[in-house]
Amino acid sequence: MKTSEIIGDAPADRTAPGHGFTAHVVAEAARIGPERLTANVLARTKQAVLDWLGVSISGAQQDSARATQAFLASEGGPGAARVIGTAQRATARQAALAVGIAGHSQDYDDMGVGGHPSVVVLPAVFAVAQEVGASGLATIIALLRGYEAMGMVSAACTNASYARGYHCTGTFGAFGATVGAGTLLDLDPLTMQRAMGIAGSQASGLKANFGTMSKHLNAGHAAAVGVLSARMAQHGFTGATDVIESPQGFAITHNPAPDDFDPAAPFASLGERLAVERIMFKQHAACGGTHSAINGINLIRARRPFTLADVADVELVVSEQAMTVCAIPEPRTGVEGMFSLRHAAALALTGTSTGPSGFTDACVNDPLLLAARDKVRVTPMPGGNAGTPTEVRLRFTDGQVLTERNELLVVTPDDRLDEQWHALVAKFHDIVAPILGAERSRELVGLVERLETLASIAELTERTAP
Repeated sequence: MKTSEIIGDAPADRTAPGHGFTAHVVAEAARIGPERLTANVLARTKQAVLDWLGVSISGAQQDSARATQAFLASEGGPGAARVIGTAQRATARQAALAVGIAGHSQDYDDMGVGGHPSVVVLPAVFAVAQEVGASGLATIIALLRGYEAMGMVSAACTNASYARGYHCTGTFGAFGATVGAGTLLDLDPLTMQRAMGIAGSQASGLKANFGTMSKHLNAGHAAAVGVLSARMAQHGFTGATDVIESPQGFAITHNPAPDDFDPAAPFASLGERLAVERIMFKQHAACGGTHSAINGINLIRARRPFTLADVADVELVVSEQAMTVCAIPEPRTGVEGMFSLRHAAALALTGTSTGPSGFTDACVNDPLLLAARDKVRVTPMPGGNAGTPTEVRLRFTDGQVLTERNELLVVTPDDRLDEQWHALVAKFHDIVAPILGAERSRELVGLVERLETLASIAELTERTAP
């Protein structure tokens, strides 16, 4: 398909059926039905749901999530949706906001598809699914379509806006959440295109807020935008049906140059694989840009066991772009610690957990970790981007220097999906059992295992309340 065919001509009536890229996103997402649920797709979908559910239940206890819950309670009014991980109920839009914030609050959520996909698509889908009484299967189809839309928009618009300062989870995610929510509302193609137009005016999120609660808001806002856009379109509210490719639309306003928008890219890069098959899961509760440093130090320890006293210094060689993402030199809070390569390295050097407990205010200011952090320096290397692996150069007090450079996050191949499931189950129990208890934690895993058979998604969401 030619680029010109994908862009199409702008409709004379901006709310009439479009034939350009926005319309293609809607059409391609709508092609996903039950027949696309191969064993691997279903396995990866359940893994994404389990991981998201775990980080949302755990994240509901964090300060940013609690502040949001209190704010929603002050608004009052009944609601049809469970705020996952709490006893609170809210409207679908409110629940999407609260759960999106909670799921992203510990930076322990999945990545890929243009950002952090599950914390924007799934809060919107699960909130609307509860509101309309959707089954597990209907919910699965909706979230797959939401992932696909987010993946297509991100592939076409490239990562250029990220370097410019936009948080792609919030920008691209708004479109994915809209398609996911709109699927459960059974929007026809024209109404879905208009919903995308509504979402386009709200797609936002800035990297300037990394290290603060407002990074979590980028995700929660995108999820809430999805519900709001789909619901408003359902009730007759209109938006431009060419909102992405328009000369004054999303792609050109968010990217530095027109060439950064390639509407043919999704069709060339996705192939027959669905977006859900490109999701990657975190081992550490911090920005993905810190993972290579943590893993590198752990690999060096496997080659030569050491204590902090054995370490003279550590140099982390990172891309220039990483310096703007996760290089807070002296973090003062746990949230800042999630975006500090030096703190992440200090955790690894001391053998301290890199789960949520490693990124609390107390941990960031622990004297032992401060001493370890003093041994770490971060050096930029020319070129690369935020996804470039970090090179770890660890010098011991006896003069030996060991170096490691590893991939940050990678997609697990199909033949290792069982292994990944067991790892995600262990992660789930680790962060959920302390809140809900071991028995409830196991029950939730069992419900996710048979997600496609649930008559109502509420069978799952109602069991997340403490």
